Amino acid sequence: KRQAIADEMKGTIAEAMDANLDNYFGLYLLTSLMNEWNGDAIIAKLDQFSPAVRETKLAGEIREHAEAKKNTDVGSKYVDIILPDAEGNEIALSSVVGEGKYVLLDFWASWCGPCMGEVPHLKKTYEEFHKKGFEIFGVSFDSKAEDWTEAVEKNGMDWIHVSALSGFDNQAAEDYAVRGIPSNFLIDSEGKIVAKDLRGDELYEKIAELLAE
Repeated sequence: KRQAIADEMKGTIAEAMDANLDNYFGLYLLTSLMNEWNGDAIIAKLDQFSPAVRETKLAGEIREHAEAKKNTDVGSKYVDIILPDAEGNEIALSSVVGEGKYVLLDFWASWCGPCMGEVPHLKKTYEEFHKKGFEIFGVSFDSKAEDWTEAVEKNGMDWIHVSALSGFDNQAAEDYAVRGIPSNFLIDSEGKIVAKDLRGDELYEKIAELLAE
């Protein structure tokens, strides 16, 4: 029921945007839909706006975001991330990609309710498939170390965790065009992004399918 309401809302926003392609309001509405679209779709819609609107600062920022998103769409090569763990040791995403593994790059934060709602699904998939070649590389957008580490310990999140402790203000968020969380990217052993934003049982089902091949 919640999904149906969300879909109806997005449809209404899209209709209003298409009715305002000649003004800033329509451009603003585009920003609220960008998390649902890939980079090519965002650019295609942006190009439908009037020349004057496309020359605004916001339009430029949207185009930059879309280009970054294209670099991390399904089929693209992953971008490496190097961030410290809770002990201050820098860990690179590239250190776990490869060797027959599937790695879930998971962006989250302890203050994010939907992120914490995904934890049981992450744990289920990790416990079932870790020894078979599945790893999770968690990047926290927390700002306080104690909030981050307490959430990890309290919820038994026994995978790799790193954080710049700077919220969304970090290179990883920029490289992966992350504007909202939870957000995740599934990377295969060759370093290619094969799926993204897997929620609920979708993650378990996808990993089960891939490791059965």
